[in-house]
Amino acid sequence: MEDIRDKLIPRFANDDEEEFNEEIGLIRKPTIPSIRQRNSQIHALENLDQIEEEEKLNEFRSSLKSGNKKGVTFGDGVRKRGAAANRIPELSSSNSEDFERFGDSYMVLEFSEGTATETIQWIIEKIRGRKIDGGAELMVRKEPLTKETQTLILHISATQMKFLEIADDMGFMKRTKTGIIRNFNVACLDDFFYDENMTLEDILTPADRQIIIKHALENIRASENEHHIPGTKTQLYHGQSIIQAAQRYEIITSFYSLHDKQKLRKLRHVWIKPTKQQPIDEIRDYFGESVGMYFSFLGFYTYALIVPTVLGLLQMLLSEETETVPFFCVFYVVWIKVFLELWKRKSSAHAYRWGTITMTNLDEPRVGYYGKLGRDPVTGKVTPQYPKWKTYVQMYCVTAPIILFCISIAGFVTIFQFYVESYLAEMFGIDSYIMYVPSIVNAIYIAISTIAYDRLATYLTDKENHRTQSQYERHRVNKLIVLEFVNNFLCLFYIAFILQDMKMLKTQLMMQLIVLQFVQNVLENLLPYLKKKVALISNKLFVKSNYERLQQAYEEYDQMGILSLDDDDVRIVRHKKECVMEEYNTYDDYLELYIQFGYVVLFSSVAPMTAFWAILNNVIEIRLDAYKLCSFFKRPFARRTKNIGAWQLAFETLAIISIMTNCGILYLSPQMREMATNVSSEAYTITFLVIEHVLLGLTWFIYKAIPDTPLWVRVALAKADYESRQALKRENAQRSRNLLFRRFRSVYDSHSMLT
Repeated sequence: MEDIRDKLIPRFANDDEEEFNEEIGLIRKPTIPSIRQRNSQIHALENLDQIEEEEKLNEFRSSLKSGNKKGVTFGDGVRKRGAAANRIPELSSSNSEDFERFGDSYMVLEFSEGTATETIQWIIEKIRGRKIDGGAELMVRKEPLTKETQTLILHISATQMKFLEIADDMGFMKRTKTGIIRNFNVACLDDFFYDENMTLEDILTPADRQIIIKHALENIRASENEHHIPGTKTQLYHGQSIIQAAQRYEIITSFYSLHDKQKLRKLRHVWIKPTKQQPIDEIRDYFGESVGMYFSFLGFYTYALIVPTVLGLLQMLLSEETETVPFFCVFYVVWIKVFLELWKRKSSAHAYRWGTITMTNLDEPRVGYYGKLGRDPVTGKVTPQYPKWKTYVQMYCVTAPIILFCISIAGFVTIFQFYVESYLAEMFGIDSYIMYVPSIVNAIYIAISTIAYDRLATYLTDKENHRTQSQYERHRVNKLIVLEFVNNFLCLFYIAFILQDMKMLKTQLMMQLIVLQFVQNVLENLLPYLKKKVALISNKLFVKSNYERLQQAYEEYDQMGILSLDDDDVRIVRHKKECVMEEYNTYDDYLELYIQFGYVVLFSSVAPMTAFWAILNNVIEIRLDAYKLCSFFKRPFARRTKNIGAWQLAFETLAIISIMTNCGILYLSPQMREMATNVSSEAYTITFLVIEHVLLGLTWFIYKAIPDTPLWVRVALAKADYESRQALKRENAQRSRNLLFRRFRSVYDSHSMLT
């Protein structure tokens, strides 16, 4: 084996190797082969892994040609069809070996009922075909045909070497023996076993494997000669993702990843316990960086709320609320900015350890992007072209008026609430408990309208037809920020700066916060459970089988050599349960935190207990979100991210607005007006404008004083960059020495022959 390795991977000269180790501090000898040598090594190893399966498929096809179409025994825990299944024992290899080779189902594809067999066959060939022919070289298994089958359902996996090859191509960053995070390289595989107990499967996390399978599927692209999907009228352009096109035109109706029940059960057992800290790294390993980053932010934000909670309790116990308003106005400005800057440092640490700190967004068209086919001016390829002016027209002539209309509705509801309150005060008295009814109804209306605004923002952003996913997400978040800000806080602004009633402001704020959090927790946990139960019952009662229509199609799939899962395979049952679940995304949870953060920082100088109610809600929220994510939702697609994205800007915007609102409350406070009785109104106003600008300057100073990235992360990145440059330098030097040796040796030999 050592001889083969020496032939596949060239090594440095001994002197150069020792010098290289001394410079960068590596323990073992580095190997830096060229890209061609590395790819040939990968393909050689993978071909060894696929020889046995290729032989089985060849034998299977030859048996079908000889007439034994019904007598088939498949591998990988494969289903037996026909009474003469034992006629071909050559294909009945060990079930355990075949199942181990196929492994877990990392993606499930469900085709629509009316999809032509020709279309399905073409897509399957693309999924499992050779890379040189435009395929993904993935492994495909279909669910067996039963009396309950409605359509074809495929399970997708890959070989171990294919996972490693794609991880190398995608530029995954992994930890090495030296503790440095650097680009994963199959040729230097030994460097990434930083623990003695690690196996080959431990290098990639379950989320990594899901990302790899999804990337491989979406990277199956149409060639120059493929202008449409066979059996359909769906047009394709050169370089378009075939799977994304199939999703858009509903050829593929379901595209998701199955849960790994064993790993999920182990994670949930630790995660939902209120006495233990969140297993952030384990969450990231299973659900991906996006979900891991959200729960880390939720936990960090909850811990940060301890400070205003403690000081708020001291305020209530030791003094009157008007006496501490100036102090709290200044304190919240400092606390908000320090909290947000410290979170940037923590997210940078996460991003480094998770290998996403250097990632960039690719300028790839998103799934829902549409337009007329035209030639791209940069690449020259035929791609969808959508005029930018149409997007601007949609944004400013359609989206903006609709948002203004929603703002006017929120204003009407606010004014109507106070009209009803004044009417009830005349009828029952201002101290009657019935006076709380309008506030409660308004809080419930705000909670329900939040769901409607979420769907409205999604619809409007879809109509704007943004090209990339990052643009789409940014514009969608911007709409949600505006709509939810007005919906939740317009009433409070009206009370604070129009009515100037601080007692009413405190009551309304606490009422909205408590009711909103209660309603949201009920809706986001109860509704997914009810939807799941109703969907399972309706499927049993109303779904019709297509068994007879699918029999001939399944025979054709068998002729293609598409193997099936066992009839009693647990993944079949899991698919039936999980396919009806709702899809999870972090938008709703981030939005909930954004609204709560607004209640805490905008007016909490007159209602200091808002931080206490927020921290109480979040302690419960963490465990409820963990339970619902593990029980009621499909496994979300793992997304690699290095921060919380557009939500960081949303929280920072609230921080700036909070300076204005708290300064405004300080300006209107009776205590400050009594202290400034000898000051003119103009000087009084100018004084607070100066204070506001001083606080804005203070936030800028905090922003500059606290680096976004910790020192140890900057040092590690610099060290990794240095190692990479030195390795490249050594590789170039070795190549130059080899070239010079061959050249001058040939010259020397020719001179020797002449003499």
